[in-house]
Amino acid sequence: METSIFTKLFLWVEDLFNKIVTSRYNVLYYHGALPQFVMYVLFISGLLLFAYYVPTIDNAYFSKNLVNAFTSVDYITDQIPFGAAVRAIHRYAGDAMVVAILLHMIRVWFTDRFKQYRWVQWVTGIVLLLMVMFIGQTGYYLIWDERSLLLTRMTVSAFDALPGVGEPLKFWFMNGRAITNLTLSNFLFIHIGLSFTLLFALWVHYVRMTRPVITPPPAINYILLTLILVVVFLFPITATKMADLNTQPTSMDVDIFFLWPYQLLAATGPGIFWVSMFLLVLILCVIPHPAVLRIFGAASKPVEAAEVVVSKCVGCRLCFLDCPYQAIEMVPAPAESRFKLLATVKPYRCSGCGVCVGACAFDAIDLPNLLDSDVTQKIKELAQAQQASA
Repeated sequence: METSIFTKLFLWVEDLFNKIVTSRYNVLYYHGALPQFVMYVLFISGLLLFAYYVPTIDNAYFSKNLVNAFTSVDYITDQIPFGAAVRAIHRYAGDAMVVAILLHMIRVWFTDRFKQYRWVQWVTGIVLLLMVMFIGQTGYYLIWDERSLLLTRMTVSAFDALPGVGEPLKFWFMNGRAITNLTLSNFLFIHIGLSFTLLFALWVHYVRMTRPVITPPPAINYILLTLILVVVFLFPITATKMADLNTQPTSMDVDIFFLWPYQLLAATGPGIFWVSMFLLVLILCVIPHPAVLRIFGAASKPVEAAEVVVSKCVGCRLCFLDCPYQAIEMVPAPAESRFKLLATVKPYRCSGCGVCVGACAFDAIDLPNLLDSDVTQKIKELAQAQQASA
């Protein structure tokens, strides 16, 4: 299939970055690692906030001064040294993570790295995005200001619209049938527990990648952290009003990265909201399927998997070690062979990239209709072109 104009534009921008900062510091080459670095910033800042957070609505019976979630957040902001900065870093790092994930998705989309053998990475990436969205939303519940109360009640009303499962979901969400101290404890458990579950989801996301890039160069990390600090300085978190269960807030400030679903909910109502969200997630998840791609005219030619020339394979494992997608497996060689192992290709994982052809020193792997000598010549041409542009 011919390369689209959008893909050509994206690759042109990528090449421009290479000329300005070199490929070593091209941020587009670390699009998958950027969200992971921001996740570490969120973990550290979140643990600092957790040390002083009180997950209750009202603790007046045990103190002359009201101590609850809202006042503990105020205490962190106003009394703890650098508490306001840590809170703002946690808040804006969440936004930065969503931006980094969207950059990752856009780059993967426009370079066609979501099709065929990469469908596992794409689908698990959608799951990770949904998890990050929900974690960020529960962070707004924990402040327990008027916005938190409005978000909680909107979520409950949305659950009410779901037939059959709505009532159990509402009970689980509030940890009971009404908003109590247990509700805030549940929000905190979801926020922290789901955050650490991200680590397992990331493992699944990387499961078919032999050498995933998970850490950007320190210079890029420092620049990203500096940008977050600049935003913290320019847009400090402002004071809000404590939630009052006897009132009904009607408006709130909206974080466009995390709270846009609530804008959709307010504009359309629960029924259309759930249908819209279900269709959006379904479309994103089934996009890699060839039948769907054909509908949009984006289907690519099926990958022709590499083939092992059994008579030449010596079981050296070089192709197995170099394959980026775990598409090559070493199995016991036939009894008549003088070697112990034999390389085999898993066609459903093979991308036809030719890395194994270049790794093999015995001409024991070929791509269909493409000789290893042709692959070697193509690699030399690309290397020469890269040196000429450097």
